[in-house]
Amino acid sequence: MRKLTKILIFTTIFLIPSYLIRFSIFGFPTNVLEILIYSTFISYLFEKPAIKWKELYENYKVYIFSIALIFIGLILSTLANQNYREGVGIIKGWFFNPILFSFILISALKEQKHVDVILKTLYFSAFSVSLVALEYFFYGHLTYDGRLQAFYGSPNYLAMFLAPSIFIGLYLFKIQSRILETKLKIKNFVIPVTLLLISFIIYLTHSYTAWISIILSLLIIGFITKKLNKKILAISASIVLITFLTQINNPKLKDIFSERSSLSSRIIIWKSSVLMIKNNPIFGIGPGNFQNKYLEYQKYFPPYLEWAVPQPHNLYLAFWLQSGAMGLIGLIALIYFWLKKTTKEIFSNQKNSAVLAVSLGIIIYILLHGFFDTTYWKNDLALIFWMIILLF
Repeated sequence: MRKLTKILIFTTIFLIPSYLIRFSIFGFPTNVLEILIYSTFISYLFEKPAIKWKELYENYKVYIFSIALIFIGLILSTLANQNYREGVGIIKGWFFNPILFSFILISALKEQKHVDVILKTLYFSAFSVSLVALEYFFYGHLTYDGRLQAFYGSPNYLAMFLAPSIFIGLYLFKIQSRILETKLKIKNFVIPVTLLLISFIIYLTHSYTAWISIILSLLIIGFITKKLNKKILAISASIVLITFLTQINNPKLKDIFSERSSLSSRIIIWKSSVLMIKNNPIFGIGPGNFQNKYLEYQKYFPPYLEWAVPQPHNLYLAFWLQSGAMGLIGLIALIYFWLKKTTKEIFSNQKNSAVLAVSLGIIIYILLHGFFDTTYWKNDLALIFWMIILLF
């Protein structure tokens, strides 16, 4: 592979948050991340790669089938609801682009050494975001309820981007501990210190669902890999207890079951989403059309607690609503085939079982947190999802 393509690949991964830098070219909206993905693809094509299509199809045919279902669902939902501009933009930015980039990865960087570098790049991207977020914290740039969101649209978005790095950081720390030299060196503290900072920033988001989903995912991985013992359970329980004890005086926790809490708001959003599905079970409401439909469905409910709601705060409702029943089936099939393959490889104790456990932890986290937030329908989250799914 040419040096330029490698540089573009790792630059793209490191600059995943650059999708927030948006502009137009000849009237067509785009962003920095999208330009990086297309530049990587063009550079890769100039190498005239000998792509083994038959081998690629054999290795990924169940995934290709699932992806096809998702795309068909998205296209039919867009056509049925006639939201062409918004629909095409979402299909391109949240599906085509991340899948295209991920297929470049599996075609060009499949060796274990490359996988480790990809994970490290993603990890230090999260660390860089954490450094910027820390500056926001020091300058007091918080939400009205004291939560940290940095340059993201909400604290939950920041937490969802950083969460996968917890699993990667623990993996990198484990690797480092194996080769740790007897002499103390500064480099030996890099991973622990950076991991603590990322964890601290996630804590400052006060995203309770992110906290719980991370802990549960780690426990599930420990159980699957047979490395879950009483000591780990005790430590995990202590972390959860101490973390939530710090929130005793936080109105967000105290009022969690009140009539105006974020949970109550979500329940109304979910009820509205279910009614939308009941009225549009096959094709959904169209990608990117949730905000309009949500406001339209106000007449069926008491006054909303939250009005600006671009997504239904649930991964599965979002797929059904925006890609129809076929898109949801495609997602479920994709996850099923991936989990079946990954757990089988972990149980067979393959050489890369540790890195497979990392990928499994990230996907389990996405699925668990997905019950309370939309852990996919953003450029950065979509790219991380497809990188993990197709690379491992």
